[in-house]
Amino acid sequence: MRRIGKWFCIVLSMVAVAACSGGGDPALENLSLLAVNVNGGALVDGAENLPTDFQLELAFSAALNTAKFESAFSLTGGTGNSSYTITYANASSKAIVSISNLDYNTVYDLELSAGVLGNNGQSLQNGLALSFTTQEDEVIRGMAPCTSASQDCYRSVSLEDASQNTGNFKFYSTHPIYLENAEWEKLKYAVIVVHGANRDADNYYNWLLGPLTNSGLLESTILISPEFISSTGAATDDLYWNSDWREGQKSTSNAKISSFEAIDALLNRLSDKTVFPVLEKVIVTGHSSGALFTQVYGATNVTESSSNHLNFDYVVANSQYFYYPDNQRYNEQNNQFYTPTGCGTYNHWPLGYAGAPSYVTTRTEIEIDANLLGRSFTYFLGNGTGNDSALNTSDCGAILLGSSRFKRGEHIYDWLQTQYSGQNSSTKVIVNGIGHDGQGMYQSNNFKSLLETLLK
Repeated sequence: MRRIGKWFCIVLSMVAVAACSGGGDPALENLSLLAVNVNGGALVDGAENLPTDFQLELAFSAALNTAKFESAFSLTGGTGNSSYTITYANASSKAIVSISNLDYNTVYDLELSAGVLGNNGQSLQNGLALSFTTQEDEVIRGMAPCTSASQDCYRSVSLEDASQNTGNFKFYSTHPIYLENAEWEKLKYAVIVVHGANRDADNYYNWLLGPLTNSGLLESTILISPEFISSTGAATDDLYWNSDWREGQKSTSNAKISSFEAIDALLNRLSDKTVFPVLEKVIVTGHSSGALFTQVYGATNVTESSSNHLNFDYVVANSQYFYYPDNQRYNEQNNQFYTPTGCGTYNHWPLGYAGAPSYVTTRTEIEIDANLLGRSFTYFLGNGTGNDSALNTSDCGAILLGSSRFKRGEHIYDWLQTQYSGQNSSTKVIVNGIGHDGQGMYQSNNFKSLLETLLK
């Protein structure tokens, strides 16, 4: 018994030493500042042209102790009339600072002191200290681009139909193009990217941000990703379309507006030189269903003709349907163009002019065909041989276009070069190894190079 008691005391001593040495609770993780954003874009030290009223968002790795955060945060500068309020989101891991009444053309200092700011005692090791300058006067001349498909970048404009019914058209954009008192002095280019059948405008917006950033073009380009929503999930005042949005048909919502008219509205705003004084080039592009939209919109829209100070390019990525100005199609068996028989609908809209929507038929077929030849199109084709479950191989009109998505793109381009050699403004770019994949196409080196060619 005496020996057992001796060992028991030793064990107790070891436990006591361990406890005293701090071997119990693990150390708390540090608190990290993940992002500092204004209008969905990063706020950096030395930023200029900030509005006099804006929301600043600071995202952290854990919930904040709100009282300690508010003690650590400060904004100084100006005449002292500025004010701010702080609210919290994401379980208090995001601080939203609503700043107002700043002075024009004034430098402000924003600071967040290091220290214990986490709700569970986590410590912010590195504080934040940056300065920014507000806009020169009431005119907004620049703004950091919104760089994620978040609510900060999600915008809306009210459009009116011929019967004066109105509906809201939604889109993502790097800049608020309908902002009052704006003269965008750095935006030389605009890129409008149209989603596919999944209506995932947010994905396409994010996919285009990468190549624009990598090309050094983001600061001088406004990126817009329109959303042709369906009736499912649409609000009462929203415009929404059936799947024929890609063909320029009218919305099925209360307001009846062609999908082509919706893009016209955005382009009409961009073509306003009082708002966009230095804008010089517009690219409209789309993938899959968005590519069909791009080709037929490029051939039929009225905005290009009325915006003489802007240059337009249309980049058609991996469409499976193409508008042909005549009755010919390509025979893959003998590698010749011919006039098919036995398919009465193969020249119906959007494959031909017959049965086109009212937006299109306000111009003659001759005018539309001339636009297809005279305007600048790039057929952006992926030659990947993977499964293409979305390919239409049941309708005779689709089958006559070619045996694969890639070949259908090859055939329309070959038709242009064969029938109108030297008379068309079309080019072709092939993305090797990429098939029916919007992200793969737009984030390829080929697309980055194409952007640099078209926008520089």
